[in-house]
Formats: sequence, structure tokens, C-alpha cells
Amino acid sequence: MRIFLLCLILLVSAGCATNGQHQPGPFQAPVHRGLPEDPTLERHFLVHDPWEGFNRNMYHFNAQLDRYVYLPVVRTYEAILPDSVQQGVSNIFSNLKEIPIFVNSVLQGKAKKASVSLGRFVFNTTIGLGGIIDVLGNGGIPQEDEDFGQTLGVWGVPAGPYLVLPVLGPSGVRDTGGVFVDAAMTLNPSYGLFQDMSWFARESATTGVYVLKAVDARHQVKFRYYETGSPFEYQLVRFIYSKKRELDIEK
Repeated sequence: MRIFLLCLILLVSAGCATNGQHQPGPFQAPVHRGLPEDPTLERHFLVHDPWEGFNRNMYHFNAQLDRYVYLPVVRTYEAILPDSVQQGVSNIFSNLKEIPIFVNSVLQGKAKKASVSLGRFVFNTTIGLGGIIDVLGNGGIPQEDEDFGQTLGVWGVPAGPYLVLPVLGPSGVRDTGGVFVDAAMTLNPSYGLFQDMSWFARESATTGVYVLKAVDARHQVKFRYYETGSPFEYQLVRFIYSKKRELDIEK
């Protein structure tokens, strides 16, 4: 049997030697496997987004609304009003935010931030002519950044699923509830200025202030939809927002 196998091997070798050029088999491109999967590394980039279909549609809706309605209004606002007036409007609305910032700082047990916020509100409302001038900001004491969503996070309430809100943009279940609480604590200047006017005039003035506030808020945000140059802008914005909120709560 061994002799037979040896003869067979010799015959096959001889047959191969008489062939012409070597004919390679069909080409198969190597498959790039990338880096080894690391569940620990990947976990840091994961965002809980069970409503991704809805959120993507809302993201696109916000982009279209921003492009064709919101930004044209903002550009008109910026073209009509001098920079000094725009800054004064921004300062007034920023000053009114000190109230929920103070309350949330107290609820989180952050005494230093609460005192800074209260001091800013008192000085800017009085010496700063109702907040038109950011007296303490110009003196090197910037505004703190605390909201009820952060308060809930400090209290241990989980962030919940990622959620894109109409107009407002990136949020989450916990932060969405916080937005409404903060809005309820934020004063509208028209409440005290137009109390003696008729109901229609007072409500019209109140609505006008809210519209001006929305225009000013967009005026201060330099982000523009679909101008990042990345095909993964939705994921990028989602990740940055989620990580920022985590850092806001930890600080």
C-alpha cells in the first residue's frame, strides 16, 4: 500500500511539472475586519434611542422649519436691529433665566451657584436697568448653567430614551419634563408691564415677548442643520447632546 501511494504522488507531481504557466484561482479581495470588537469601548458611544424613526423624521422637520421659516426671521431680526439692541434683548432674557437657575441650584444643594445666580439677578435687575446690562457678567462673573433636567439627574432620575422635540431639538424624556418646569419658573416681562391693559392687548404683548424670546434664542445658537459635512450628523448630534448632559449633571 505504501509503495502504491508513493507511485501515485510521483505521477501527480510529474503531471504538474508538464503544465504551462501556473493558473491562479479566482481572485477574492481580502475582507477588512477592522479593529477587534470591544464591548467596553462601544458602550461609551451607545445612546438609548428606541424611537429613532420618529426622532430622525423630527430632526428633518426641524431642519426644514429652520431653513425656510426660523432662520429667515432671525436674519431679518439681525438686519433690522443694531448689535447693541440685540445684546440688550439677549441680556434681558438671560437675566430672567436667573430665577430657575437659582431655584435649581438650591434644589441640588449648590449654595455657591445659588448665591451667584441670586447676586446676578439683583445687580443686573437694579444697576443693569432691568437686565439690559449684564453688570456682573462684564465684571467677570458669568451665568451659571442649571436646569430642572439636571436637578432630576442629581436626584437620581434616569435620563430615559433620547427624544427630538419639535423646534427645540435634542432632548430626552427627563429633560423634556424639565423644560416645562423651567418655563413655568421663568417670568415673562409683559406680566407686570401690561397688567392694566385689556385682555386682548395683554395676551398679544405676552405672545410677542415669547416670539421675541424664541428669535433671540435661535440668534444665539450658531449651529446650522446639515452643515457639519458628516453623513452621520444625526448620530453625532445625539451623542454630543447625551454626553454633554451627563457632564452637566456631574459638575
